[in-house]
Amino acid sequence: MSSMATARQESEKPVIKHIKKMQGHTKGVTGILQLPSRRQRILTSSSDGSIRVWDLESGTQVGNAWKDEGSGVVATISLSPDGTTVASGSNDGAVRLWDIDTGKVVKKWIGHTRLVWSVCWSPDGGRVVSGSLDHTWRVWDVKSGDTIVGPIKATSNMPVLVCYSPDGTMIATSGLRLKIWDANTGELLKTIEGKVLRIAWTSIDGPEKTLILTMDGGIKKLETTTWTQTAFLEGHNRLTEIILSANERILASVSNDSTARIWNLENDQLIGPPLHHEKSVKGVAFSADRKFLITGCIDGRIYTWNISAIIKEAGLDNLLLDNVPENVINKSMLNADATRRRAQKIEGVRRVPQGFFDDFSTSRDRPTTAPRQPTHPSRNPISWAQNFVSGMLRKRDRSAIRLPRVVKVPLTAGKPRNYHARKKPSTKSSQPTKPPTTQQQSGTATQSNMSSSQQTPATATATTSTTSPGVTGTAGAAGTSHDITIRQAGWRARLLLWVCCVPTQPAGG
Repeated sequence: MSSMATARQESEKPVIKHIKKMQGHTKGVTGILQLPSRRQRILTSSSDGSIRVWDLESGTQVGNAWKDEGSGVVATISLSPDGTTVASGSNDGAVRLWDIDTGKVVKKWIGHTRLVWSVCWSPDGGRVVSGSLDHTWRVWDVKSGDTIVGPIKATSNMPVLVCYSPDGTMIATSGLRLKIWDANTGELLKTIEGKVLRIAWTSIDGPEKTLILTMDGGIKKLETTTWTQTAFLEGHNRLTEIILSANERILASVSNDSTARIWNLENDQLIGPPLHHEKSVKGVAFSADRKFLITGCIDGRIYTWNISAIIKEAGLDNLLLDNVPENVINKSMLNADATRRRAQKIEGVRRVPQGFFDDFSTSRDRPTTAPRQPTHPSRNPISWAQNFVSGMLRKRDRSAIRLPRVVKVPLTAGKPRNYHARKKPSTKSSQPTKPPTTQQQSGTATQSNMSSSQQTPATATATTSTTSPGVTGTAGAAGTSHDITIRQAGWRARLLLWVCCVPTQPAGG
């Protein structure tokens, strides 16, 4: 009765339809890889002896099929960590390396005596491990092409599937028993009873990695520090392949029962209904953005499924996000240094002259050289506010405002404006000193003596009409120097002049 109820529940679940179907292989698909590019592209291998590139957006094949004479069935493919090379295992017992851009074989290694069932790259990309129907596994050096470990017999009656650990120190092999080997010496480290067909090794969850494998009619999770079982995922039998998403939060499994399933690895539960196919499913991969699942069947057809819609409908949007390990965040917060330190002294920086920002007196009666009395707003805030408001009103109607003293800056034709400002005046001069020049403005006279390097000819002088308020100039004959007079209007103007290398003097100094 319970079996009938279960069957009824399965039939009542909504059927998920694929969004694209691609066909080009003439025989069954044996493997699928997601390519590391901005475009949504995948790579598939097949029993027809070819490897093909597909565009997921258009659902079409890209370029020609990759083939190498005499290879026969391409049973397995694996992408190098840098995304530039594909390793494949074929029916002729050879391991081939393909250039991802040209689709051509760049290396071919001979050693196995039967079909190469599985290949896997080391994390650093310097080695490739292969497992074969000849019941052995071996490690190849990518540069030299030599066998540097093995061949080592792993089983007696099953093909050998191989998988590197995330740190590259161990190799796991399948068979009637799970076996863990030292990747450098080939020494057997651990044996776990149970028939194993497929293996996946997590790499994100801190130092305690998880080994996921198909065993005993389901999916097991093993903690690799003590090699103890942490979970058993039930609900999918006769499995042919499993794969982790890039953020390792989702697991996909495909089966000879013509379905694909997706799992939440945070609670080890199924997500949504099964994805039904017409034939047995042999290959599976996630798209780069984890929004789509790609599956391949024994009839050569390739399907694309929108699993992001399934995951969002289940309220599990977080499974699609990139994984940021919590220990990394905590470490950065714990190591944060909040010690207060004195600002470092910067050498070679011009210093502001003393009194540079002192304001001018706003009273005519008080001499400009009188020292400014310090104010203490915190002691008498009302008095400070009254003085501030009254000062602003006087500035608005220009009453009781004493014009600042005048500074003359020479301007020579063909020279930059700050030419004389940068040039130090000479202590001696062969030319006579020019009498002082007097400027009249608003009934107030200001005198300024010029050095011998700032002289102008004794020709007629005229005030430049285009000069902005607070700036006057004297013009001489062609080729002679021109004087620009700049009146200091406050600390802001003096700051600007100092930045522009114009020599100024604070009031009264």
